[in-house]
Amino acid sequence: MEQLNKEISILLDEIIATEELIGNELRSILQSFKNEKETLGFHFGTLCIIHYEEYADHFNQDIYKIAAAIELLILSFDIIDDLQDGDSNYLWVKTPELSLNAVLAMMMIAFKILRQSHFEHRDLALQIIEEYTLLSINGQQLDLLNVCQDESSYLQMIEQKSGSLTAMSCLVGCTLACGEKSVQVEQYAKSIGVVQQIKNDIQDLKEWDCKNDLLNRKYSLPIIYLFSLKNDISEEITKYYARQEEIILAKPNIIEALTNSGAIRYALAIKNLYRNQALNMIQNSNMNAANKEYLKKIMK
Repeated sequence: MEQLNKEISILLDEIIATEELIGNELRSILQSFKNEKETLGFHFGTLCIIHYEEYADHFNQDIYKIAAAIELLILSFDIIDDLQDGDSNYLWVKTPELSLNAVLAMMMIAFKILRQSHFEHRDLALQIIEEYTLLSINGQQLDLLNVCQDESSYLQMIEQKSGSLTAMSCLVGCTLACGEKSVQVEQYAKSIGVVQQIKNDIQDLKEWDCKNDLLNRKYSLPIIYLFSLKNDISEEITKYYARQEEIILAKPNIIEALTNSGAIRYALAIKNLYRNQALNMIQNSNMNAANKEYLKKIMK
């Protein structure tokens, strides 16, 4: 899939360089943000392309430009997420006011590309983008409010926040190809998004910095598990979250609790449930072997 990443990267450079309605200062910011995003890979655009490939009777090269537009949208959402959470060191966090303006430009350019495309089922694809973007925004709102403090509500929240964007990317591809929204694709794509979010949640707890959800008094599956233990650690973090006392969490104690209490194993078990659900649906689909392997790979 490395070639698809290269194709998307080239088109993003071209889109940014040739947009006539933005000045050089804004163009430079967009290019720098794209360059930083490139280190993470263009997985959402790739998902769009491979699902178009699976459902199309004939391959239209313009899908690469649609995939680039999807990546612009996803990047704009990521930037907003980082600015709201304040928990990353990416380039865009350093100048939030300029970054917000860049986000608006990216969104408008992405929708312009989609609107000006000549795909027969363009309007349905735009409808899907609108629907799943709003679902993701609602999930992000719940995350910011920090109200999902049990397993069920937390999983529903990340299915909206993260699962919706993965589903959107896959469904835009297959919808542009055949004019129909596949329920099977929607289901396994949402599960892929949940898997990715749980993986990120676990990784963030391993870092004792601004991204650590526990230090930021946020909730994730391992933290929800710690709260349920009713022991000295759960009592300590309960007081820390409630700001009842001036408590400084000791890194060795927390790391030990996360590891030895079963909190990480619990989160991994939930992740694997979603992963297995997605794998079963993918394995039973008519997708070609290379694309199946790609989907499996991004869930490892």
